[in-house]
Amino acid sequence: MSFRLFCRSKVIPVLWSLESVSLAGRRSPRLDDVTLDIDQGVTAVLGESGAGKTSLLNLLVEFERPSSGRIRFRGAASANRLSVFWAPPHPGLWPHLSVRDHLTNVSPQFDKQTSARADDLLAKFDLLDKAAAKPDSLSLGEQSRLNVVRALFSGAQVLVMDEPLSHVDSARSGRYWDVIRQHCTVSGTSLVFSTHAPEVVLREASQTICLTNGRVSYCGDVSELYQKPASPELATLLGPCNWLPPDERTRWCPPQREPAPSPSSDSRRGDACVRPECLEVEASTDSPLQVEASRFVGSAAEIDIRDERTGTIRQFIYRPRGMARVQRGERVILKVLLLLLIVGLSGCFEDASPTLSVRKESNWLMPPDGPRVPAPRGMTVSPNDEYLVLDNVGRVLVFDKNGDIQRQWWMPEYSVGKAEGICVLQDGRIAVADTHYHRVVLFDHQGQVTGTFGQYGSEPGDFVYPVKITQDPDQNLYVCEYGQNDRVQKFRPDGTFLLQFGGPGTEPGQFQRPSGIVWCEHELFVVDAFNNRIQVFQEDGKLIAVLADGDKVAEVHYPYDIAVDQNGDLIVVEYGGGRISKFRRDGRLLGRYGKPGSGQTTAQFSTPWGVAIDRRGRLYVCDTGNRRIVELEL
Repeated sequence: MSFRLFCRSKVIPVLWSLESVSLAGRRSPRLDDVTLDIDQGVTAVLGESGAGKTSLLNLLVEFERPSSGRIRFRGAASANRLSVFWAPPHPGLWPHLSVRDHLTNVSPQFDKQTSARADDLLAKFDLLDKAAAKPDSLSLGEQSRLNVVRALFSGAQVLVMDEPLSHVDSARSGRYWDVIRQHCTVSGTSLVFSTHAPEVVLREASQTICLTNGRVSYCGDVSELYQKPASPELATLLGPCNWLPPDERTRWCPPQREPAPSPSSDSRRGDACVRPECLEVEASTDSPLQVEASRFVGSAAEIDIRDERTGTIRQFIYRPRGMARVQRGERVILKVLLLLLIVGLSGCFEDASPTLSVRKESNWLMPPDGPRVPAPRGMTVSPNDEYLVLDNVGRVLVFDKNGDIQRQWWMPEYSVGKAEGICVLQDGRIAVADTHYHRVVLFDHQGQVTGTFGQYGSEPGDFVYPVKITQDPDQNLYVCEYGQNDRVQKFRPDGTFLLQFGGPGTEPGQFQRPSGIVWCEHELFVVDAFNNRIQVFQEDGKLIAVLADGDKVAEVHYPYDIAVDQNGDLIVVEYGGGRISKFRRDGRLLGRYGKPGSGQTTAQFSTPWGVAIDRRGRLYVCDTGNRRIVELEL
């Protein structure tokens, strides 16, 4: 049966019609039996990595042809304008042409007036001083901007852009989007673009197509998707939400007067997507709901609430009023407010924690793998200033200090899952925690496998999911793993097992996903992700201290990796908090930097996974959700 969804309204002309379109892949279809109409205007294509966004755009511009089905372009033809212009995910620039010549070659005519317009557009994208440069002398961010400028200057009736400005530093991308929007409005140009950034979709698009595993899961108005998504998976494509089926909503958010359906509820099923701005948390001394924990998550606050009537604990995310946030132990009531309009995702308050001073923030872009831009997961820096990164397609990438790729190789196996931890050993070998293959793989400098140790199991020397590795000055290796074991194991350099400590649980010395480890002055610091704490051990595995929220240390939210800087202070990357935190080794908080976000501005991270520090004292964060490495100069 054909899966049909239509974007077309009765009054908006259609650009493309797709009828039962499929596009074959190596193992499964990249697009599967898609039928839809795409209207004039601004359309965003959303979906997780691998959902089929690039495949859909490739078909629209005829870069690829469908395996089955039919696509018709129904836009009006014009003798004076190109019908469609494509800005691919990889800039696709012409290596023999200068920046200015890229504009000359796509313009129907080029005279003095056109030249002045070109200079104006280049200036708006901060490229005028590069007008005579060739693409190989431009940074990736400059190439990405030129890709967009070329598309705008073509004067085409429809622009198709695959993640435009994704390689541009986040501090300026908002300004460039202003130029794109103005161009489309003034010239009557339609735009179809893919993105992972909810803020861009809410700000720029009027309609959206959501893809899941090659199928269309939603097609329609952005406001409809934001207010009344059909599932939690669709809801999160446009930002955080509280998903409340009818029984949960009645329990947690009982009506204060008359029950009335929320505009963000699905009347067919009674489920409700309650966005953070629509949830109000108020103190109430006689309420059965008590706050177990409260966390800052950038644009909102996240709380765990216990219902004393049932003992059930549930997490909620909301936007506090001003600076006020509820605290642990308070009794509260929850109110669902009417959603009157779509509001931006900017934060409503600032974190009271001290802020790390960052002199400079810059981004390293991940080299593409075919049509995909992979995400970094783990990182380390070698003594000779090589920067080694693991990505989520199974590669080991080696960069120089300028962020230029030097060489790369693939893990021996990667179809089941990707490696997450990497360490350069004192003897020059490279040790990788091959997480989903239950082992540690050892490479030489050029990426040749020199050995492995470990296998699936719970006995000493076995692994379930080894995730991070560190080494002490005596060359002993420490490997932390999660799964059924949740422990740290110590090995000799040849892989001989020495000892283990930890185990699954919440008590001191136990772990729930020990996801990062570092050695410093005969102490091991382990980030205990799901227990939201840092634990300190001796080299023999004896527990020294638990660093958790209290007098000495502010809370951490899903800490995923840890490093030690030149001063012996701890740098922790918080997957859930979307930030970097710096502590003394006794747990005293020194400062934080960042908040959750799509990377459209500085100091934003999306599920940061790893951290490393080089000899210059610069921090490198695997900003996984934004698919980049962020370099921070403190």
